[in-house]
Amino acid sequence: MSTPESPLPSVFETEVPADLVGTWPIRVRNFLAKHLELLFVCLIASMVAAVFYLVPYKIAFLNLFYLPVLAAAYFLGRRKAVLGGTLCILLVVFFALRHPDWFSVEGTKLNTMMLVAVWGGFLILTSAGIGSLQERLAKGFEETRQLYEELRRSRVTEEMKEKVEKTLYSTMDPVVAKLATEGKLRFEKRDVSIMFTDLTNFTSYSDQNRPDVVLEELNSFLGQMEPIIDMFRGHIDKYMGDGVMVEFGAPVDYDRHALLAVLAGWKMQEKVNTLHIPWRLRVGIASGSTIVGMMGVRRQAYSAIGDRVNVAKRLEEICQPDKVYVDEPTYRAVEPFVAANKVRNMGYAREADREILEHLTAYEEKLAHEGESPDLLYEMGKIHFQLRDASTAIRHFERALALDPNSTKIKLAYADANIKKDEFEKIQLKGKLQKVSVYEVTGIKDRWAETTVIPPAIAERYVKAALLIEVPEDVVLSVEALDGSLGHARVVALLSYALADRMRLNEDFKTTILRAAYLEDIGKEAVPHHILNRTGSLTEQEIKLLEKYVDESVASMKRLGYVDPRLLEIVKHQHEMWNGGGYPDGLAGEEIPLGSRITAVTGAYSALTSWRPYREAGDSRVALSEIRKGVDKGRYDPNVVDALVGLFNMTA
Repeated sequence: MSTPESPLPSVFETEVPADLVGTWPIRVRNFLAKHLELLFVCLIASMVAAVFYLVPYKIAFLNLFYLPVLAAAYFLGRRKAVLGGTLCILLVVFFALRHPDWFSVEGTKLNTMMLVAVWGGFLILTSAGIGSLQERLAKGFEETRQLYEELRRSRVTEEMKEKVEKTLYSTMDPVVAKLATEGKLRFEKRDVSIMFTDLTNFTSYSDQNRPDVVLEELNSFLGQMEPIIDMFRGHIDKYMGDGVMVEFGAPVDYDRHALLAVLAGWKMQEKVNTLHIPWRLRVGIASGSTIVGMMGVRRQAYSAIGDRVNVAKRLEEICQPDKVYVDEPTYRAVEPFVAANKVRNMGYAREADREILEHLTAYEEKLAHEGESPDLLYEMGKIHFQLRDASTAIRHFERALALDPNSTKIKLAYADANIKKDEFEKIQLKGKLQKVSVYEVTGIKDRWAETTVIPPAIAERYVKAALLIEVPEDVVLSVEALDGSLGHARVVALLSYALADRMRLNEDFKTTILRAAYLEDIGKEAVPHHILNRTGSLTEQEIKLLEKYVDESVASMKRLGYVDPRLLEIVKHQHEMWNGGGYPDGLAGEEIPLGSRITAVTGAYSALTSWRPYREAGDSRVALSEIRKGVDKGRYDPNVVDALVGLFNMTA
């Protein structure tokens, strides 16, 4: 590879300010830069003439020739410096041959030529050496300059990229932006849940206040809502004034999108109730098949279209303030986890029902004291029919007919209720030809309070231990929603505390076990959600991915500020087995931390009594039977299982 001819940049190569272009100093400098080689030759010739015609001691002044050669090495490079040195030697030899007496040393011509030869050799070596050094320096300088330019351009590009990403992410969901830049978004039909929210009385508020005040208040409100939507994996489609459209299950396909949407809506309402704002919130949610993808040509946005979008918007429009309304597909998907009432088709003014409800309460008390009778069930059915709750009325009439099959009035009431069922219980939404069933979400079910899971005496005795957890519910709830395991952490935590109390552990250790049990599954967020919701068996690779969540749980707890080694140890070893067949370390027997042995048993109990996509929830007797079988297989500590059985028998 050839070496560069250009040495280090000289003063002749610096950029000229625009206001000096054309002045006489610049014209002189440009002339010197253009004729540098000619000037170098003239300088050599002038020095030779000066030395040989004016200086009496020629040999002594030969070292002056090093100056122009060194200058040539710096400004012109190695090749031209060597040529310049050769020119100097030839001129000196010429004069030495022409006028030997000028170079005589003690009268011998041989000594003169040897001195010239030695001098000439050193001159060539100097010019070649200095020239090579300068060229290497010039090459390094050029490479450094190019690297600097590349870095500068790269930095400019990086800054531009950061600005574009910042702008893009501030106007678009980061997940959508990432998938869009990677070309992974496409039009597709997908089952998703759509949520619309809107504020009541916002129009009048905006008319009565200055624009800057209105926008500041609205942005402050949205700043409270956005983290909740993000926590439950919602994609904010658009802001429509004071309203918001959100998709769950798109662009990322979450199996439990309906549950995520309902929890987000419920938590938003809870948050609104803590804020001092002049508005109330309405929430409407619908689930089903929609078309999703990037909409638009020049200006694009990820959005959803279809019938479910329209239904969600209509539900929001008819929703009462502070409520969450969902359609039937959404309700069916979340029924195991949330409590809801069917909305009656009566204009949503229920104050007029107060007197009727009082009669119903009286009949219910009478039913509790006297037992069932055809007439009592008939009267209760009539009241429910008056309340336009046809389904409940039908159930009462059916029970009345079972007691009195020949009653004509009960038969007529039963037939009338069936005829009016759709009219009473389904809502006519704007733009829909057929009426739809609408449900009002009334709360999240508490598995700890379910008598089929936890005996009431145990539930009541240890429910206050939840105050010792000191972890926001939403942190765990958003993870449990991914696989539909709502309430699992609460049951495992409180039952572990109760079991530790049964085993007479000290209060500090009981609290440590409680918190570890509550947070032990928080790392499931890092597991692909399709694995968490798999109804069939997992492959070996998928099992390994699932097992990694334990380490992620420990890491997440550290990020939350939980660094107690005992607590982290309990979480790390929650899947160890009594016979040593567990993971991650294959500990056996007493090697397994006691807290881990307790949470392993309570975790199994909670799982066996909870609803899963592939089976219905089991009752406590079935769960305890399966856990005893686990003892026989070497899974659980026999002493811990005995303590659990004793705890349940104590309240039997």
